[in-house]
Amino acid sequence: MDHVLNAMQPHYEAVLNCFIEEQRIGKYKKFSENPYYEEIKALIDSMNILRKYLGWEVITLKREIEIYL
Repeated sequence: MDHVLNAMQPHYEAVLNCFIEEQRIGKYKKFSENPYYEEIKALIDSMNILRKYLGWEVITLKREIEIYL
């Protein structure tokens, strides 16, 4: 299953970067107002199902954002 996560990773990182760039603009009070929110949320939810199955720590958008901002 980790090969599935590895295949998803480049797309996830690209969308996360777009999400972060939009957040840096600063016009969004909530993450859900960001135009990339739905896509990044769906990716995180999908990845977390696999991460739980593998016994890995789940990721959260808030924690991912804190790393970059």
